[in-house]
Amino acid sequence: MAYELLKLKYNQHINRLPEAQLNISVAALSKIFAVAATYPYQVVRARLQDQHMCYNGVTDVIAKTWRKEGIGGFYKGIAPNLIRVTPACCITFVVYENVSHFLLGLRDKKVS
Repeated sequence: MAYELLKLKYNQHINRLPEAQLNISVAALSKIFAVAATYPYQVVRARLQDQHMCYNGVTDVIAKTWRKEGIGGFYKGIAPNLIRVTPACCITFVVYENVSHFLLGLRDKKVS
């Protein structure tokens, strides 16, 4: 969702057709946005799965993390995660865009 919205807004900003192909920076930015929005959930989930700590549920994890580490505790390790997932996301979107344009081109040829 973030990718499509950012691509649409970027294409409008530079006066290009909304369906114009991908800009890699838009793909990377959309992934950074998605990771930033969902990373706290991943931290809570990972801490619940940690066998060395004893938590009494999700709210306990959130309360202890907030008390001991503040907001930064929910984003611990985000930089290495972004370095790992952003290139893969960009590759995925390049493939998506190319396949999408290829298939739409085939459809347009059949209609003509």
